[in-house]
Amino acid sequence: MDQYKLEDLMDATKEEVGKELVEKLLPAVIQEAASFLFDKGVGMLACEIVGSVLPVANNVLLSYKQRRLERNVLNALNIVQNRQTELENRMSNLFENNPLYTRQITEALLDNIVDEIQEKLVEYNVNGYINLLKSDHTNIDLGLMFFKTMSQLNDLDIRILKVYSNLGTEGESIVSICNELDLELNQIQFIKEKLERFGLLQSRHEEINDDNLNKIVKYLEQVKKKSKLINSNDVMFPNLRKVSGADSYRITPLGKNYLTMIDR
Repeated sequence: MDQYKLEDLMDATKEEVGKELVEKLLPAVIQEAASFLFDKGVGMLACEIVGSVLPVANNVLLSYKQRRLERNVLNALNIVQNRQTELENRMSNLFENNPLYTRQITEALLDNIVDEIQEKLVEYNVNGYINLLKSDHTNIDLGLMFFKTMSQLNDLDIRILKVYSNLGTEGESIVSICNELDLELNQIQFIKEKLERFGLLQSRHEEINDDNLNKIVKYLEQVKKKSKLINSNDVMFPNLRKVSGADSYRITPLGKNYLTMIDR
């Protein structure tokens, strides 16, 4: 398949991306990324990323924000370039049949990364973006929900979530993370509760309480039925589980799905 330099593709799509404008507002991007080689479909995607971020660059006043913006855009372009083989056939189809989805997903990505401080989160968001574009399911609401959730997570949140996806295997543990970052257990508990609010972890206490409630409701229904009979001794009180003092958690299917999406 023919490959093109990003600089040439930008020259060929001046209506969307003017190279002179890029050179003025994103000099580091044009200097470092202009020679990146892209297949045509993925190159159009790269131009869309650069073109969409130009209005943001036009409003940047602080030099550290400008550097962060350019660094994050370069990281995004690097990841897209490295994974373009996975994307090429899919992109041609999306640009032709569902350009609105491509544009909206790209805008959602840029909303998350243009001002992101943690470089690891840029990588996670771009991986999610690529995996959303690769998917046969182009539900924009689910895509936007993913980016909205990612915008409220940080690297530590995701490290904690990963612990629950790898229980019983080698790798990080809650204890090792606490020791590395000098964290207290109440700080870790806050993160777990945060992940639970987003539906990525589920509290075992909550599971037990739900199970107990279902048993009680079933028991009361039996009592109501049997109360009309002379002998109701066969109605057994449910065996309820006791909630322990310390809560525990498990990763949810949504949590597993998001970890898969942000993975390489």
